[in-house]
Amino acid sequence: MSSFKPIPLFSGPMVQSFMASFKSKADKSYGKHLEGEWRSVRTKKGVTLLARIHEVPSPKGIVILVHGWEGSIHSSYIIRTTKHFLAKDYSVYRLNLRDHGDTHHLNEGIFNGSLLEETYDAVLTLAKSVTSKLPVYLAGFSLGGNFVLRMAGKHSTSKADEKIPGLKHCFAFSPALDPKRATIKMDEHPFLRKYFLNSWKSSLVKKGQLFPHLYSFHDLDKYQSVMDLTEKMVKEFSQFRSVDEYFLSYTLSDLFFKTIKVPTTILTSMDDPVIPWKEFTEIPSSAYIDVIIEAKGGHCGFIEDWKRSSYYWRIMEKKMG
Repeated sequence: MSSFKPIPLFSGPMVQSFMASFKSKADKSYGKHLEGEWRSVRTKKGVTLLARIHEVPSPKGIVILVHGWEGSIHSSYIIRTTKHFLAKDYSVYRLNLRDHGDTHHLNEGIFNGSLLEETYDAVLTLAKSVTSKLPVYLAGFSLGGNFVLRMAGKHSTSKADEKIPGLKHCFAFSPALDPKRATIKMDEHPFLRKYFLNSWKSSLVKKGQLFPHLYSFHDLDKYQSVMDLTEKMVKEFSQFRSVDEYFLSYTLSDLFFKTIKVPTTILTSMDDPVIPWKEFTEIPSSAYIDVIIEAKGGHCGFIEDWKRSSYYWRIMEKKMG
């Protein structure tokens, strides 16, 4: 039996996916006036990532949020989740991945999905900055969910001083388990292909303008699919020998899931237009991992009502309580 029951008007997969990302006037106003501290996080290898810190008096814990590909800490689902958990007396830390949220100028190198080490280092630094011994909850969406799962694995296999202090639970919503399959499925959908391809091209143009001595993206118009552009970027601007080797660097296998030793909840939907849901039925059973597959929800949607309340908030609160 499905626990997620959207109102009929919001039940379609594309409606759910759109409502998750649509930035309303209320989202923009709240995000603009939300008090917080900008924090520049420097990793061990000299990468700089940008976070926004929101503290509440006497917090119940810390929620660290990681957005999806071509999203940012300003994405609607991040803003609304921040608002919800601040109201529930949790401090919230929003982290931008490299080259997201207008942070292209912070690093010369270009973002790609394999960059686990810098993301983990940033989360580790943020968690270590918490002065009191508070529980830490890590939540990621789409590609951010893939990062969160890999961080759960890295945390589980790291030495004591390299573990994320206070980490109590990891949440991955609509995570990409097999990024190659996800890319193929994205390209099969005309709207999604156009949206992500145009967003990525705009991001690369920004990077080229900031670092013209390193990058020239004069030929982007000839790439008409996400896969085609991925192949170009891997060939010209990565250490990987092939696009398959690149995708494998952040594909989550059965063996990977067996390394996770921290409580982890994974949520996906059978109507996700980007992520094939059957992959989630193949995740090995584990005392640490709870896999929830809903019939509906779209991609990072799970919108329950007119206020765009998210079903995954209830899941998080239950696990955090």
